[in-house]
Amino acid sequence: MTASPAVTFAYRAVRSDGAIEQGTIAASSRDDASARLSARGQWVLELHTVRARSGRTLSKADLALGLRLLSSFLDAGMPLGRAIDSLGGVAPERWRVMLPALRYAINAGAPLADAFAEAPGAVPPLVIGVIRAGEAGSGLARAVRQAAELIETEARTRAAIMSALTYPCIVLAAGTVSLGVLVGVVLPRFASLLADLGQTLPTSTRLVLNVTAILQRWALPVSLAATIVAIIGHRWATSADGRPRWHAALLGLPVIGRVRAARATARLASAVAALLEHGVPLAPALRSGAAACGDAAVELRVLHARERIVHGEPIGAALEAQGALTPLTLRFVRAGEASGQLADLLRHAASLEQEYAERIVRGTVRLIEPLLIIGFGVVVAVVAGALLQALYSIRPVA
Repeated sequence: MTASPAVTFAYRAVRSDGAIEQGTIAASSRDDASARLSARGQWVLELHTVRARSGRTLSKADLALGLRLLSSFLDAGMPLGRAIDSLGGVAPERWRVMLPALRYAINAGAPLADAFAEAPGAVPPLVIGVIRAGEAGSGLARAVRQAAELIETEARTRAAIMSALTYPCIVLAAGTVSLGVLVGVVLPRFASLLADLGQTLPTSTRLVLNVTAILQRWALPVSLAATIVAIIGHRWATSADGRPRWHAALLGLPVIGRVRAARATARLASAVAALLEHGVPLAPALRSGAAACGDAAVELRVLHARERIVHGEPIGAALEAQGALTPLTLRFVRAGEASGQLADLLRHAASLEQEYAERIVRGTVRLIEPLLIIGFGVVVAVVAGALLQALYSIRPVA
């Protein structure tokens, strides 16, 4: 049974003890929300619809924490409805937007997977697929726990990559601002001072000032053009036709492509392994895994390989023919296909691919950091040399 779509309402109501309560409630309509509050013995003062906002979607860390808490409640033997109610006091803040709709759907008899699919909060298809497989037979508590583990792994990988990129971004921002002040403010004022003194600017100083003037003259038009191109490109890259082509282009880049391929393969392998362990057949597991991989080009390749597998082609051969997975994971797929341990080997392959992606990012960052420092040092040295030559033109060395 699937519940009717729930709407989240914010309310202010007077309780039976005279206290005023504020909160949210999920119901199929305004009248339904009012009736549910009245059944609690509350007198409704205000009731209005809460519109879902994209900024209120769950982060991976918050989603993983909430799922982990929910699995602990279910492992303790709590009924699902009571476990959802218990989340209200301990789950992260952003779960509060989703909990009323979850309570409504569960109370209406909907499976937890369907409740997550209908609730606001943008729960990934991977989580919904794993929970649905658990409800079908392998156990809800285990499925929720495994979904939490998958999201936790993804969150750790993302955090590791962002942490590695933080320092180069700080160096780039600080260096750019410093050079902008030096070249755009300090040097022109110094040149103006020399001109007032009737001094002729040295060649190096004039060269730096000419470059600065060109940059200032073209900064606004170039920025506007770049903004327009970025907006058009973003719309194309997020469209149904453009997204796979854009992702395919990214996969073809030297370093970025390897990282994207490794991360997409890791997500795909984790998802398929989890679904296979819960008894989901390979064909639907590949479909759900493709949706969870996060790369539209890889998703299309996996879906094409899935069609070949459905028609009897070996798993490894079909995936290799479409270029759907990395060579490392393909080896594990062939071994799993031959040994009957596909789920276990896919899980191991996912771990290796995640480590590989993090290793590439860290290695690239270690190379970029000194290059940034050297690059900014060279520019600063050129500007400083221009300033010194201008200074020596006033007071030449004896």
